[in-house]
Amino acid sequence: MEITSFILGVCAVIVLMMVVGTFVNYLTTSSLKKEINSLQKEVENLHRDLETKESQLYSFGNDLNQNRVDEEEKLYRHIDSRVDKVVDNVSREIAYLNQMVDKLENEGKSVING
Repeated sequence: MEITSFILGVCAVIVLMMVVGTFVNYLTTSSLKKEINSLQKEVENLHRDLETKESQLYSFGNDLNQNRVDEEEKLYRHIDSRVDKVVDNVSREIAYLNQMVDKLENEGKSVING
């Protein structure tokens, strides 16, 4: 009888330890699941933020490139305008010099024929 009581007591302690161990494992697993879900949400938020920042970066790069192209075109138009102005001035000077040469040639012929 004493041996049976002892064996039942040991079994009861073993079962109680198994129940306590299972409960502790369940709580630990539950806590880890909550933390994993929290970390997964944080990773998703970071991924979404990264995509937003990447999109903003591409947009900024495109805007910057468009601004460069616009400024380049403005510069080319300004240079073209200045070159046209210089060409007009040089053409006028050449025309004036040709008139003077013609005038001098005519005066020279009239002095020689004169």
